[in-house]
Amino acid sequence: MSERPAFTARGSQWLAWIGGGLMLASAVLITCDVVARNLFASTIFESFELSTYALAATVSFGFAFALTTKAHVRIEVLYILAPAGVRRVLDLLAILSLAAVAFALTWFGIQTVAESLTLGARSNSALAVPLVIPQGIWLAGLIWFLITTTWLAGRTIVLLARGHFDAVEREVGIVSLEEEIEASTEAHQRGSDAQRAEAR
Repeated sequence: MSERPAFTARGSQWLAWIGGGLMLASAVLITCDVVARNLFASTIFESFELSTYALAATVSFGFAFALTTKAHVRIEVLYILAPAGVRRVLDLLAILSLAAVAFALTWFGIQTVAESLTLGARSNSALAVPLVIPQGIWLAGLIWFLITTTWLAGRTIVLLARGHFDAVEREVGIVSLEEEIEASTEAHQRGSDAQRAEAR
């Protein structure tokens, strides 16, 4: 696959792993609650509330990872038909627009967390969780998303100014057919290597 800026890709991957861990923990809690409900006719772990917090955090943690791995959705019907110069402009507009969205989400998140902190808001449940805790975790993902989009937007502008057009396409352009084939080949190769290692 094409090379990405190291610190944004690495940080985004770590957050994605953490999000995956939160989803796994939620699945375990839900399973335990289902078993407890059938055995003791009551829930013990408050899995519904905790899994809701985990889902919100996982979504915000996944934003930057989707961007750095080009897993986000972009409409390419007209893009692939446009001349190279137009595609570069569209790539720049796309990353700048995404940075603006990230800023708006982060600003809203800061306001939400600040209000919960000021009011001392707690969840309306038996756990009475201070809402600033799950909201703060959720906000951390949004902040990282803002950092990632801002970095890529600035980097795109610099690359365009220096005439490194291929680098712009690699980093913020739409995934090409060649990249998809390369990714599939690498994944297949890793799977084959793992099977051979297990066979030994």
